[in-house]
Amino acid sequence: MSHPMQVFNQQPGMPPPPPGAAVQWMQPPPAMPNCPIGLEYLTQIDKIMIHQKKSILEAVTEWEVANKYVLLNAVGQQVYYAFEESGCCTRQFCAQNRGFTMHIVDNFQREVLTIRRPFKCCTAGCLASIDTCGHEVSIETPAGEKIGMVRQRFSCCANNFSVLNGDESKEIFKISGPNMCSWTYNCNCCADKVFEIMNPEGQPCGAIRKKWGGWVKEAFTQADTFSVEFPVDLDVRCKAALLGATFLIDFLQFENKQNNVQNAD
Repeated sequence: MSHPMQVFNQQPGMPPPPPGAAVQWMQPPPAMPNCPIGLEYLTQIDKIMIHQKKSILEAVTEWEVANKYVLLNAVGQQVYYAFEESGCCTRQFCAQNRGFTMHIVDNFQREVLTIRRPFKCCTAGCLASIDTCGHEVSIETPAGEKIGMVRQRFSCCANNFSVLNGDESKEIFKISGPNMCSWTYNCNCCADKVFEIMNPEGQPCGAIRKKWGGWVKEAFTQADTFSVEFPVDLDVRCKAALLGATFLIDFLQFENKQNNVQNAD
């Protein structure tokens, strides 16, 4: 069932920019055949920087607010804006395990991708092999086309994932997170955390990186920065699926302050 594309008058939850303040937007490519509307940008880039917007409320209280992100290309031009839709009570009581809908809008304020995560009460990675326990997200276009699915895979000491195509008939990527049981994980507390992207044959073809933000930012806020890197000629649907994987990784491993403090110890 198709859904009309949602159009926003300004970035949701954000005030308009002050007079004279120019936002550097990435120039929109022309429409392309067999490319969902709004994803044409992805045909020209091999890296996306995802900056979570800082929340003063979260920095000074324990109150959980809906996440917002700015998505930039490698030269700092804004490509997309993302914002979380979830219930207030869900955010307070379910924390990083909460279900959500992530809306990704383009520079024309049209929704171009929708990432949906159902609530799962299981939290241990070792239970991810059980269908009812493994965390997952689906990636869809506003027209209702499902273009990817990301599922947590069994692991005792790392967050690993399978990225599937739209009809879930084929695994297109494996994502392997850092070994959190290894002594090197905490010894490298001031370094980026790298989730390696591999094709089904096990060959590296990109990476999702959680960027180290400094002691204060890591310990007291959830304003994380990620990058996702992939081949520039990769199909846009596969790139969009890797975006979905990045948001799932953010919530599973880096969303709550306690995780951030432990990563900084």
